Amino acid sequence: MIGAAFGLLTALLIGLGDLFGRRVSIRSSPITSATAMQGFGAVTVALSLLIWRGKPEYRDLALGAASGLGFATGLCCYYFGLKNATSAVVAPVTAVIATCVPFIWVLAIGQSVSQLASIGVVVALAGLVMVTTDGEVAGKIKSGVLWGLISGLGYGFGVTVLLNVTADGGTWVLTSQRLLAFAVMVPVAMTARASITPPSGTRLAALVAGVFAGFASITCFLGLQFDPLATVIAMSLFPVFSVLVGVFAYNDHASARQAWGIAMAVVGTAAVVGG
Repeated sequence: MIGAAFGLLTALLIGLGDLFGRRVSIRSSPITSATAMQGFGAVTVALSLLIWRGKPEYRDLALGAASGLGFATGLCCYYFGLKNATSAVVAPVTAVIATCVPFIWVLAIGQSVSQLASIGVVVALAGLVMVTTDGEVAGKIKSGVLWGLISGLGYGFGVTVLLNVTADGGTWVLTSQRLLAFAVMVPVAMTARASITPPSGTRLAALVAGVFAGFASITCFLGLQFDPLATVIAMSLFPVFSVLVGVFAYNDHASARQAWGIAMAVVGTAAVVGG
């Protein structure tokens, strides 16, 4: 139950990050937005060391850095997807893949899963698939699915790596994660000739988005320490918040079928928590 609560909080924070991060992406580029968010996210988790320092081992720091590579890929490709398609397509695809990768790993290492939880996973993923296969937005699906797929693989790898770190490392693990992610994005931005700093008028939005991203890393890490499966599945609900942000803040299109799909994802996640 605690893991699911942290997972839901992570999903909410991701959605709030979208609310502000997309403003930067629209005014500049997805690379600029991702770079700024990683930078401010790194500062956020570094400040958390004042509360939760821990005594990390070199292995935990290395795994945190590897996770950062996955998260950098996930975030950058996610915003490229939002630049080319709607959140109603990109967010659920990202969530499906990002959920499947660590879920398969959890099963592979022998964690037991109840029948109700197994049914919940199937229902949740089926609902997310419904969101991505709506014929009304068929023209935008191909691009959105491609970027969402790559993003999901990046996020999935990043979360799976975090499953193998110890709680003793505290937020040092997350600091190495975000610093590596930022370090990766800087040369990417320079190669693509994209600005590293957000344009005037969007810097506050970039700061707020980065803070939400940093807190999302912290809540995700905490949830994984209690219940990896429940945390991962609850996190997969972030498309609900991302789509709501897209519809109400950025005029994204969402059909009735997609709404039903999101509802199935909510019910499925509730079954996982109950199981």
